[in-house]
This record gives sequence, structure tokens and C-alpha cells, in this order.
Amino acid sequence: MSKKHIYFHDIETIYASNGELHLHSVNGEVTFNMDTLVDDLPIIIDYCIKNIDKRKEQIYSEMEKLKNEEQ
Repeated sequence: MSKKHIYFHDIETIYASNGELHLHSVNGEVTFNMDTLVDDLPIIIDYCIKNIDKRKEQIYSEMEKLKNEEQ
């Protein structure tokens, strides 16, 4: 089986069938075995939350700079 990198900016379709989770985007499809995906969810969620927190800090920092420039 050949390996291919697929970038998902937006997921167009998500569905489950026969113990698998299918994600479709304009760039292709990825299929997960749901039993093993469930085991990985805690670390996936942790990465997402940390990234969101980092992005929030960047946004607040930029807002603070703009606020200080106005004064």
C-alpha cells in the first residue's frame, strides 16, 4: 500500500461504517479504525487545545499592541 500525505483544511463529509470513521475533503479521504482512534483521542484533543490556547495568546498580544498604538 502506498503512503500519501493528505492535507485537510475543511472536512466535507464525515461518516462511520463497519467500525471505521471516514473523513472526506477536496484532497481525498482518510479512514480510521474507530477502536484505535478512540485510544488516540486524548492526545489529539490535548494538541488541539494547546494550539488554540497559543493562537488566542497571539491574537490578544496583537490586540494589545494595537490598543497601545492608539494611545
